[in-house]
Amino acid sequence: RHAAAERFFRPLVSALHDRGAKVLVEGIEQSTHLRVALDGGVDLMQGFYLARPALAGTVFDEEPLPIDRLLGMASNVVPLFG
Repeated sequence: RHAAAERFFRPLVSALHDRGAKVLVEGIEQSTHLRVALDGGVDLMQGFYLARPALAGTVFDEEPLPIDRLLGMASNVVPLFG
């Protein structure tokens, strides 16, 4: 992990939001990248970790991604019932 980059990232995203910009993060290739992007408050994300590239005109699945599973937290959940 790059702590200095993470400390710099959130204020950068905040400054861009203050100017009315939407923030897209490209290159999400690991769960740590996803965590930094989510913690930073970005608006949009793309990368191999989330989905493989597709040809122009492709119809995309618009179902939400299971963030807890992508972050590796699904194994930490213990069902209380059933």
